[in-house]
Amino acid sequence: DVKEMILEHIAVGILKGSVQGKIMCMVGPPGVGKTSIGKSVARALDRKFFRFSVGGLHDVAEIRGHRRTYVGAMPGKVIQALKITQVSNPVILIDEVDKLGR
Repeated sequence: DVKEMILEHIAVGILKGSVQGKIMCMVGPPGVGKTSIGKSVARALDRKFFRFSVGGLHDVAEIRGHRRTYVGAMPGKVIQALKITQVSNPVILIDEVDKLGR
């Protein structure tokens, strides 16, 4: 079921020659393995994996990044993920979207 659909999705991308830019939305109750499926997808694609949680964040600037005009401006979470993993195409898991503040 779920694993077959993801494998099919990856296989079609490999046959087409590109598995870039895919967005998969995994929904389910806590503890069913959404994060581990994300790690498995990263391992199957031979890419680095980065997970960040947005649960409890209230300020949009923390996700999107601060304006460059401010002193001490920080980049957004996605740019931080690219800097931490040191690759240009990691698998990024945005976790706890349902707990996002406001």
